[in-house]
Parts: sequence; C-alpha cells; structure tokens
Amino acid sequence: MPRQWIARLLAILWMFVGIVFVASYTARLTTTLTVKEIRRPINGPQDLPGKEVATIANSPAADYLRMHDARVRVFDEPDQMFKALLNREVVAVVSESPIMRYYAAHDGKGRVKLVGPEFNTAPLAMIFQLNSPLCRKVGLALLTLRQNGTYEQLYDKWFGAP
Repeated sequence: MPRQWIARLLAILWMFVGIVFVASYTARLTTTLTVKEIRRPINGPQDLPGKEVATIANSPAADYLRMHDARVRVFDEPDQMFKALLNREVVAVVSESPIMRYYAAHDGKGRVKLVGPEFNTAPLAMIFQLNSPLCRKVGLALLTLRQNGTYEQLYDKWFGAP
C-alpha cells in the first residue's frame, strides 16, 4: 500500500479505471455473443445467397433462388420441404405465400416463423369464358365477402392474422 497521499489517490484511481475497463469489456463481449445467438441465419431474401433453401420443383421460387445464387433443394410436395426444414437439412423454405402462411398458422405453429417481406410477388386472377354468367356472380360474391368482413375472418382462420 502506498504511503503518500498522492500515491494512494493514484492507486485508487488506477483500481477504478481497471474495474471500469473490465466491466466494459465484459458487457461488450456478452452483448456480442447474445446478438449472435439471437440473430437467425435468415431474416429476409438478402440472406438467401449461398444458403441451402428448399422449394417446390419447377416453381417460380426455384427460378428466383437459382438467379440469386442460393443452393436450391427441390421437392415434389410441400410436406417434404417443411420436413427438411424441421430436420435442419435446409435453413429456409421459399414458396408461394398461401402455402407458407397456412403451414406457419397450422402444422408449423410454434415450430417455424415467417421472416422478411413477401418478394417476387405476382397478382392472381380468375378467368371466365366470354359472357359467362359466373363472372358477375363471382365478382359480386367477392365484393360482398370483402365488405362484410367474412374475407378477413376466412383469411385469419386459414393463413393467420397478417
């Protein structure tokens, strides 16, 4: 122990700086390790290149993944690709939004999570013969479902809340 008051003050200051340095280093190390543990390997389409990703054979998703340098594993049935995901044979599944949303809301509930935005979207349409009486009936039925809230209820039931 130093005998002079200035030496004692310097020793106390040095110990305080040492404690602050060790605490700061420990906090920074703990934060870095925690963030690495929490962060998923896939958070959106930008994380797909170079990763092994499952999709349906001959689908637009398979073409998209190949164009973006993902390692593509194709399956004939959606159940097969979801099984590969759960068995950790692939790190992600890319497919049509209704298939993904249905699985995440039902069979995969609590085991899988949808991440990132929808991408490579395409509009859907119904085609009727010219002058078909069904065209007007279907259009009115869809409009009624939207207006009375039934569409949202059905969507939430089958695909989960948005």
